[in-house]
Amino acid sequence: MTKRILFLTIVFAGIMVMPIFAQGTAKSGPMSLLSRPADFPTPPKTAKSLFFIQRNKNKNTIVYDANLVSGKLNQSNPIDAYWLRYGSTGERKELTWAQSTFAYGFSSKKDGTGSGFYITLTAYNKRKIHLQIDANGEPIATMTINGKLCKLSHIWVFADDQSSWPTVYHVDLHGTELATGKKQSERIQN
Repeated sequence: MTKRILFLTIVFAGIMVMPIFAQGTAKSGPMSLLSRPADFPTPPKTAKSLFFIQRNKNKNTIVYDANLVSGKLNQSNPIDAYWLRYGSTGERKELTWAQSTFAYGFSSKKDGTGSGFYITLTAYNKRKIHLQIDANGEPIATMTINGKLCKLSHIWVFADDQSSWPTVYHVDLHGTELATGKKQSERIQN
């Protein structure tokens, strides 16, 4: 599939399956046209935190946490993906079947080590995310950003949904380079 179709799928599915009353509109400054606004919330870090996705539509956030069993990744379902509804009360809400299937879900495949996984996001399968437990016993999601192996922090999706079929303009990947600790970000244009 082309990038355009994949990007449109993520936005369209997210818009169509979410209740209208829960959406709201995010207010932010002029930089929101380019990148994640400074006033958008960052989900609290926990021992299970991996990464999150936010969109310019509103402040609601899709969070991806490690699903751990006795300190190891759950072999049948290594990630717990859910909403934090910052647009309302900030409560946790599970992804619907349609959201998991068409937009914000993932597939996982064991990486051959017996403990790690390759994760593919439903809406964009061009780049895999590697999920493992690091040397400190903490879960970590890594991917290539700007050609560097990075710990993935978050993904920002900028789209225009004013028409019946939304248009994604770009997706920004953000992380920290493992080798140097330097912040990395990469924009994927549609």
